[in-house]
Amino acid sequence: MQAFSAIAMIFIIGGALGYLLELFYRRARHGKWINPGFLSGPFLPLYGVGTLLLFGICSLGDATFATTPWGKVLLILLITVAMTLAELVTGLIFAEGMKVRLWDYSGLWGNFRGIICPLFSLIWGAIGALYYFVLHRHLVTAVMWLRDNPFDTFIVGMFFGIFLVDLCYSFHVVTLLRALAKKTQSIIGFEPLKVRMRVRAKRLHSKSRFLFPFRNAREVENAVSEEQGRTEENASATDETTAETK
Repeated sequence: MQAFSAIAMIFIIGGALGYLLELFYRRARHGKWINPGFLSGPFLPLYGVGTLLLFGICSLGDATFATTPWGKVLLILLITVAMTLAELVTGLIFAEGMKVRLWDYSGLWGNFRGIICPLFSLIWGAIGALYYFVLHRHLVTAVMWLRDNPFDTFIVGMFFGIFLVDLCYSFHVVTLLRALAKKTQSIIGFEPLKVRMRVRAKRLHSKSRFLFPFRNAREVENAVSEEQGRTEENASATDETTAETK
C-alpha cells in the first residue's frame, strides 16, 4: 500500500507541474489562456507518466551506473530516449486510434509524423537533466514525507475519483471529435481547435469556456469546419507561392 501511495503521489505531482508548464507555454505562444491537454482539469497524464519514468530511471541510475561523469551522461541519454518513446506512443494512440492530434511538430525539422522531433527530444533531455540534478532528491523527500502522513490516502483517493470522472468525460469528447474527423477524413488538432473556439467566441460575442470548451457539439462542429477551411486556405497559398517561385 505504501508503494502504491508513493507511485500515485509521483504521478499526481508530475501531472500537476506539467500542466502548469504547458499552461504558461500556451499563454506565451498564443497570447491566450488555453487549457492544455485532453483532460478538462488541471492535470496532464503524459507528464505524470513521464515523472514516474524520470523517478525510476534516476533512482536506478543512482544505485548502479550514475556514479561517474560518463554514467551521468548515459543516464541523461536514457531519460531522453524514454521520454521520446512515451511521447511517441501517446501521440500514435491519439492520432492513429482516435484521429486527434494533441500536439503537432510537423513544421519542425526531422519530425516523425508530427509526433516527435529532434528538437523536442533535446528539450526532454534538458528537462531530464534539470530534474536529475535539481529536483530528484527533493521529490524523493517530498514523496516519502507524504507517504508517511495520514492525509496521503485521502489525497490519492480524492484525486483518482475526480481523475476517473474527468477521464470518462474527456474520452466522450474525443469520441465526438473522432466522429467529426471520420466525417471530414482528417485528423483534428486539439490545440488549434481550442484556439479557434476562443477566437470564434470572441467574434460572436459569446462566452468562451476555459474548462469544458467542447460542451456544445454544434459549436465544436462549426469550429472544426472553420479550422479546416483556414488550413486549406493556408495550403493553397503555400502552393501558389511555391508555383510562383518555380
